[in-house]
Amino acid sequence: MPLPADALSDADCGLTLSGTVTDHEDRSVLIGATVVLEGTPHSSITDANGHYHFHDLCPGTYQLVVSYLGYTTERLAKAFRAPEVVNFRLHPDALQLHSVEIRGTKQREQLTQANSNLSGRELAQTQGQSLAQALERITGLSSIQTGPSIAKPVIHGMHSNRILVMNNGVRHEAQQWGSEHAPEIDPFVASELTVIKGAAGVRYGADAIGGVILVEPRPLRDSAGTSAQLNLVGVSNNRQGVVSGMVESNPAALPSLSWRLQGTLKKAGNSKTPEYYLANTGYQEQNFSAAAGWTREKFGIEAFFSRFDTKLGVFSASHVGNLTDIRNAIQRERPEPEADFTYAIDRPYQNVTHDLLKVRAFYRTEPLGQVSLTYARQFNQREEYDIHGGGSEVPGLRFEIETHQTEALWEHRPVGNLTGSFGASYQYQFNRYEGRFFVPFYQSHTGGLFWIEHWEKEKWHLEAGLRYDYRYLQAKMFRKDTPQRTGQASLDNELLTPTQRFQNLSGTLGAIYHVGPHLDLSVNAATAWRSPTTSELYSNGIHHGTGTYEYGDPTLGVERAYNFMATLGYVQNQRLNGEISVYRNYIQNYIYQEPDTIPTLTIRGAFLTARQRHADATFTGLDASVTYQLTDQLLFSSKASLVRAYNRTAEEYLIWIPSDRYENSLRYSLNKLGIRGNLTENYLQVSGLAVTRQRHVPDNYLARDYAMPPAGYFLLNAELGTTLHVGKQQIDIGLIGRNLLNTAYRDYLNRFRYYADEAGRNVTLRVSIPLNF
Repeated sequence: MPLPADALSDADCGLTLSGTVTDHEDRSVLIGATVVLEGTPHSSITDANGHYHFHDLCPGTYQLVVSYLGYTTERLAKAFRAPEVVNFRLHPDALQLHSVEIRGTKQREQLTQANSNLSGRELAQTQGQSLAQALERITGLSSIQTGPSIAKPVIHGMHSNRILVMNNGVRHEAQQWGSEHAPEIDPFVASELTVIKGAAGVRYGADAIGGVILVEPRPLRDSAGTSAQLNLVGVSNNRQGVVSGMVESNPAALPSLSWRLQGTLKKAGNSKTPEYYLANTGYQEQNFSAAAGWTREKFGIEAFFSRFDTKLGVFSASHVGNLTDIRNAIQRERPEPEADFTYAIDRPYQNVTHDLLKVRAFYRTEPLGQVSLTYARQFNQREEYDIHGGGSEVPGLRFEIETHQTEALWEHRPVGNLTGSFGASYQYQFNRYEGRFFVPFYQSHTGGLFWIEHWEKEKWHLEAGLRYDYRYLQAKMFRKDTPQRTGQASLDNELLTPTQRFQNLSGTLGAIYHVGPHLDLSVNAATAWRSPTTSELYSNGIHHGTGTYEYGDPTLGVERAYNFMATLGYVQNQRLNGEISVYRNYIQNYIYQEPDTIPTLTIRGAFLTARQRHADATFTGLDASVTYQLTDQLLFSSKASLVRAYNRTAEEYLIWIPSDRYENSLRYSLNKLGIRGNLTENYLQVSGLAVTRQRHVPDNYLARDYAMPPAGYFLLNAELGTTLHVGKQQIDIGLIGRNLLNTAYRDYLNRFRYYADEAGRNVTLRVSIPLNF
């Protein structure tokens, strides 16, 4: 359909048209669908996320034609006077389906909760970092650190047992109760990292009070051929080197079969602050994964296996001998003894391995929709070697936890404007240990049932869900391993088997209203619950990685969270885009760890003490981000995160909550450089991160902690990148500088801030080489 004259003569030809093309029945995205503006030279092919884009369109009426093999072609006449988003859901063509195999990537339902993701080049820029460090690019996220080598993600002030990590669709289960027990996941496995903020217990299970992190590998290759990718990373501060490779194939002779192999080697030495090296902070990793799948039109099966294997040095200055040493270590400006650079890892250190096996099968049927069944087994082993072990190769403590999980999921066919799913899950877990006591043997059984529905019509998207969970927990320990030991062998050798049973409901209700072409308003109210973990209930001993002696509390009860969040987003505009989210999370019986200013003396030395407490608490905060396209090449970005955590029982602020964070950046992009234009997607970005001193703390702070919160700080960072074309080969190159001014600072959420500064200037070079055969 030709453009009308009034459209051609309009001077404002800068409109954008974009959207997503999906399957009408199962909402899977259609990759490679063709979108044509009939009567014009404009056309677009949907990308890996099913998205299409048109730019610089003039106002007027257009005839959109959307086609995809095996589907009925859709036509739509649409008048445009402003930028718009138009989504298409194509209907399978019954006359073609019998001979056409249609394979695509499953599209997640639109969420009414605030969520963000990292993918593509933005994710590639984090290569060489840990999972938690990579996620710090997302507004509202920070990390709790234990020295320079260990970091755990924090969402809206919450971490560890209140954050669920879903690794390739499987709930990650390890010894995550430890603040220094980082997720045992190789970030190179992921093609996308998604963060769902706020209570998300309905779909993902109890414990998701703070949020969920989805670590999602790329779908297996579905077009004939073989491809590979080589990633190389070098880091200046700790002289880290990383090599990661991947190869995948879809044989032309067996089009239903796809497979992938992936592996990563990483080695780092001691980190360096602006003034000194941090002794024994090196680490090394050897990780690999393998996946294979067989997919047909109506059914498929996929298997995935991964192993994460790391050796982590624990900062030597955190393990001290007596009370005087603790006081001196906190008061001195730099740790003792002095250290030089080395790759050697001495005691104290940790060896950690984590295995994941997953098998998933699905069957798609016309009258019902899609049914899938998933089974997963995880095995986690953590060995902790004390500083006093001498030449012995026996760890002071070994944890082993084995987890078996199953999930059945039915995603029913759309009923009018209604889509949804029903599911059931079961998890069995067994934990054992060798060596000194810290947490007991235990076994747990957890079962859940859930139901989620989405209703969408015109400008509205509604979501509702309900879940029931039951958990059985039984621990085994001798009385001598509890604070109730008597000193009499006849009594202390009594075997105790405390048993706990928990059950409760989770629910969510949310809505998205498309106010205009660019403006969306979403609100979500949810409730979730969390039972106390074994470590919170029964821990009694030295927590090796943090250098503290921790006490549990067997009287702790269930946490119940009531979360409300509202998000206003201005998106898909040619120049200005932004989002602001406000939230309030009220938690009954919030369980937290509080320092005891009286250290604990043991035969291994003196240790900082921490005890489990509980109170009613509120977490209130704001996440905001904005981008503005100053010119075609220059982009300004700004983001801010604030959270206030208040102990309503004691009427005071909670400790160990993230400080306010503000970040501004300026990015210059240029598509082509070089004599022959062989440098494309070029960019240079300069950013500044400001973190304030945490002032929202209890008044009598030194009665709760060993040192006041450190001063705020400012870090100057920069990035530049390009894609080099050599013949038909492309090479992605990136250079990232962090803390370029070599600022000496300490972060409030680093558990070793008592002893040492953070790492100084750090420059990372990354090279990514995709290969096709």
